[in-house]
Amino acid sequence: MSIDFGAALSFYVAVIAIMNPIGNIPIFLDAVNDDPTEVQQTVAKLFGAAILAIALFFYFIGQPFLALFGITIPAFRIAGGILLMMIGISMMNGKTKRDDDGLQKKPASKNTLKQAQARLSGIIVPVAMPLFIGPGAITTVILFSQQTSGFVNNILMVLSLAAVCATISAIMYMSRWFVNIFGENGMQIITRTMGLILCAMAVQFVINGIAQLIPGVINPIFTKI
Repeated sequence: MSIDFGAALSFYVAVIAIMNPIGNIPIFLDAVNDDPTEVQQTVAKLFGAAILAIALFFYFIGQPFLALFGITIPAFRIAGGILLMMIGISMMNGKTKRDDDGLQKKPASKNTLKQAQARLSGIIVPVAMPLFIGPGAITTVILFSQQTSGFVNNILMVLSLAAVCATISAIMYMSRWFVNIFGENGMQIITRTMGLILCAMAVQFVINGIAQLIPGVINPIFTKI
């Protein structure tokens, strides 16, 4: 059996493009930009590891897992859209830490690792899922897993996912630079703008889900399935 390095490279490019770490920096910063630098950096490392764990889960048992609960990709798109809408509206309202009526609380511990773990637990949903590991990423991971055969080729795919998550961690690790470059006002503008874009993405998720559930109802020009 031949080793397919091309497929592994294509897998990396496809997943990194769908997860769009550069475009999602403001959303990550929305959760951690008031924390000490060392906490941010620790969260970035843990964030990449968490995404890798979720991606590997869907790579190996994603389709049977969803089927077990009777969940379809269209349903996942719609649910993901609702979650993204919640955080998008919160960002547009300027509730960057979401302390009171939002989705996240500030960690109380003074230990760096514990603070990072507490922060991570607050952003697994909806930042890691479904923003990074969304319906598109899950579909791509499952599709490539079905097309890959052989132990060595599967190891290559796992290494590709690891490379994706290492790239995401590195980008999030350097996110503090963006705060220093743009300043507080600049980050507020970026955060609110990204909140609007996130709301639009959420609506698009729902449109795509409905288009898959009920073919022919929505003009295909406005869908991306």
